[in-house]
Amino acid sequence: MKSTGAITAKRTFLDIPNAAGLAGFSVRHFRRIIEEERIRIVPIGRKFFILGADFERWQASKKTRPS
Repeated sequence: MKSTGAITAKRTFLDIPNAAGLAGFSVRHFRRIIEEERIRIVPIGRKFFILGADFERWQASKKTRPS
């Protein structure tokens, strides 16, 4: 079975500070976005992560909404 880049991206985990940086927000503001928009987070140990697929889905939804 072939492995593609899209499949690999869906299995990645982003910690909150890295996801905030990729989105262009501060960590504090991005945590608020996570709460308000109910972005799914995964607790692993004492840290919280966002699935790469969920992050990409959130970004795509932001690009399609009218401002």
